[in-house]
Amino acid sequence: MSLWVVIGVLAVFGYPIWTMVALYRNYRLAQGADLPILISPVNPFNPLWILSRPYLNPLLSRLPGVLSQSTRYNYLGWAWRDKNYLHTLHGPAFIIVTPGENQLIVGGADACDDLFKRYREWPKNPAFNDPLNTFGPSVGTAEGDAWKRQRKITTAAFNERNSSLVWSEAVKQARQMLHTWVSTRGNEVTSTTEDTSLFALHVLTGAGFGISYDFDSSLKVPSHGHTVSYRDALRTVMDNIFITYFIASAGGLPSFILPQKARDVLTAVNEFRSYMSEMVTQERNQHRKGEGASTANLMSSIIRASDDAAREFAAAKATVDASKAPSLRASLTDSEIWGNLFIYNVAGHETTAGALAYAIGLLACHPEWQDWLQPELNQVFGNGSVNKDQYHDAFQQLKRCHAIMYETLRLYAPLNGIPRHTGSSYQVLKLGASSHTIPPNTAVFINNAAVQVDREIWSSDALAWRPGRWLQTQTENPKHTAQTKPESADTPIAPVDKAYIPWAAGPRVCPGKKFSQVEFVAAIAVLFHQYRVTPIVDTYNGETEAFARERTMQVLADSDMALAMRMNHPERLRLRWDKISGSS
Repeated sequence: MSLWVVIGVLAVFGYPIWTMVALYRNYRLAQGADLPILISPVNPFNPLWILSRPYLNPLLSRLPGVLSQSTRYNYLGWAWRDKNYLHTLHGPAFIIVTPGENQLIVGGADACDDLFKRYREWPKNPAFNDPLNTFGPSVGTAEGDAWKRQRKITTAAFNERNSSLVWSEAVKQARQMLHTWVSTRGNEVTSTTEDTSLFALHVLTGAGFGISYDFDSSLKVPSHGHTVSYRDALRTVMDNIFITYFIASAGGLPSFILPQKARDVLTAVNEFRSYMSEMVTQERNQHRKGEGASTANLMSSIIRASDDAAREFAAAKATVDASKAPSLRASLTDSEIWGNLFIYNVAGHETTAGALAYAIGLLACHPEWQDWLQPELNQVFGNGSVNKDQYHDAFQQLKRCHAIMYETLRLYAPLNGIPRHTGSSYQVLKLGASSHTIPPNTAVFINNAAVQVDREIWSSDALAWRPGRWLQTQTENPKHTAQTKPESADTPIAPVDKAYIPWAAGPRVCPGKKFSQVEFVAAIAVLFHQYRVTPIVDTYNGETEAFARERTMQVLADSDMALAMRMNHPERLRLRWDKISGSS
């Protein structure tokens, strides 16, 4: 018998046997938690399963018992499609037993809040953090004292000066994006998701690194000594995060053995790292010379805060006995600076780009909420344009623009299933008056997709997109509030941390939360101040406006998780922009 025959026999019979043994072992471990148990015969994180699931799950769904039942939850991002159905059946928490790690799914608001507050006991999942550490550790991936040090330095960058810069860059990019849309033939746009992605990327390069691009500019000429521009290196890296991680993990792979796409990613990784090194060096030199103190981009603020912390630490250490001086460094290493700048780009880009695309599509399908938005925009900006220097005057007044963002992220959060982990120790999950002991090496997912549509919290219309729920108004009918002066009618309702967690919550809440809010609100203000958006109606085939809106809602609903929530067929989002009658 040849070696390959033996290998084939082992593969055919050995894998099912190993799977059954692993499932039995993990099932016994899960029983100790005294929680409802679901079984997945496959590991959702197995790369082979990820690639083959679209073909195999339809077959599994036709089989009896657990095989068909598991197709509801045996893949990444299942929670968004499920909403809170499984929690309705099994309660606020349950365990999914897999051949890999068991998964604890937590969807009760109080339990989620408890996990966020006890962040030391429920650390972030290293399996999800490792790809984000490609350029270095960051405040988003570090734990313990390293996280405290990074948090102290990096949060200083998200200040009002930076928010003003974000507003200015977002207004510029949104204005140019809108001009591109209304300059198309018939004002018809089929590139909304691609364009909002570019919009978010440009805001990040401007407010994050101080490199400003025009929205509709062609490929910029690379800087001296580079083969691609900074913008395009960053975009390639972010669009191919897992290939980036593989290349970085493999280390030193000769490019000739890689396929062309991987070679392109490798070039982008090297170029991006080189750009960051050059920019950090330049910023440090300016800081030492006392130059550029007025710069408010994230990179400048982080480097200056880190260097200042290093000097203060050195001065304090020099005044005490060396044996008593603290050993923990106070500043960031270059790799930590790179890591933080990268994580801000990844997180900020995915959050705003997706939220803006979904919000535009939802507003197109709900013209009554565009009517509701108009009085606020008219009150704040009058007949003039939204200007780049209006952050301090306008941002807080745009309560309805905020509500559009809150409601969109409630139903279309960029990340569904916020990952945590038990680590190597047993951890105690608190569910009301009961406690449950969760075994070591259990993956944990805080099910924001479920808690954000919990009918007990959000009322019977929890699945409906209704921005008015975020404001106390004289009437909740958007057709009526469109005629009501916003300043007398609107009182913001603060998001409930326990039930609204698109930026996570607790001490490890996303530090870029305000950055994304300013960016989104500025974009909505620019886009809808003097224009309206509607789905393109295929009148040639007898389509009605109502049917076009329903078709567009189906495009939005046909979404799945990649790096973040994305439409499966964004090219089918066909929209038309028209100027509002009477606007200047």
